[in-house]
Amino acid sequence: MGANDGMVLGTTRVFGTASQSRAFNVVVLADGFRDIEQGTFNAAVNDLVQKLTTTPPFDRHTQCLNVFRINVASVESGADNPNTGTIVRTYFDSTFGTAGLARLLTCDNTAALLVAAQEVPEFSVCLLAVNSTTYGGSGGSVGTFSLAGGAMEIAIHEMGHTAFDLADEYAYWAGGNEPGQAHHPPVEPQEPNVTLNTDRSTLKWRSAVDAATPLPTTVNADCALQDPQGNPFPSGTVGCYEGAHYYHCGAYRPQFDCKMRALGSPFCRVCEEVISSRLALYSPE
Repeated sequence: MGANDGMVLGTTRVFGTASQSRAFNVVVLADGFRDIEQGTFNAAVNDLVQKLTTTPPFDRHTQCLNVFRINVASVESGADNPNTGTIVRTYFDSTFGTAGLARLLTCDNTAALLVAAQEVPEFSVCLLAVNSTTYGGSGGSVGTFSLAGGAMEIAIHEMGHTAFDLADEYAYWAGGNEPGQAHHPPVEPQEPNVTLNTDRSTLKWRSAVDAATPLPTTVNADCALQDPQGNPFPSGTVGCYEGAHYYHCGAYRPQFDCKMRALGSPFCRVCEEVISSRLALYSPE
């Protein structure tokens, strides 16, 4: 399965007027869409543009944002799924079930990046829309998302990984309460939005924490489980909330909720600042 199982049809700029050499260029590729299904892909990209350009902080940087749709026809619809025994012929060989996780949707990254570079040499981030209503996505060198419910939230979350090196802030791996995820290993994560450190003077996001906010801000009373407590502080309070980076205890996130923790939530202040700092490097002129 791969590039012999379809063809690149062409590229369309669907949003933005900034010079490609000075803009943050998002390219969205199609996989598992047959020639007669390109309209479905086009509509998905339009939905993504609408969602992205109204999501903070992207809504404040639209002048330096371009979005390109790269139409690619596959021989067959959908994606491989070892959990159901499904194998289909698609251009980028997308598959669910990577690393044993049903939701982990990956593709041939090399092929996707090659097409992105051929079609939009100045691309900043490459996303891949997969023609399936099964829930899934992933970050990495290519961000993938399926057309499940909440697809555009999935896409923007995965862009957080791929374009801005943001970590997942949820406290599980495969889902639920997992004994193997009780305690984070004693190695500081490199991502800017998770930490093992609760020292106010050296905390990664110390400038955003109010002096009156306790650190840690929440503590999980039973590390065998995900912390069930609600937010004991006003919404938007920045601190160190225990439970992040796939672990119940020992890792902390900046706010109680964030798009990197739960789809449908806004980005937390720390993630917003990371994204805005990157986008501020671009100029529409």
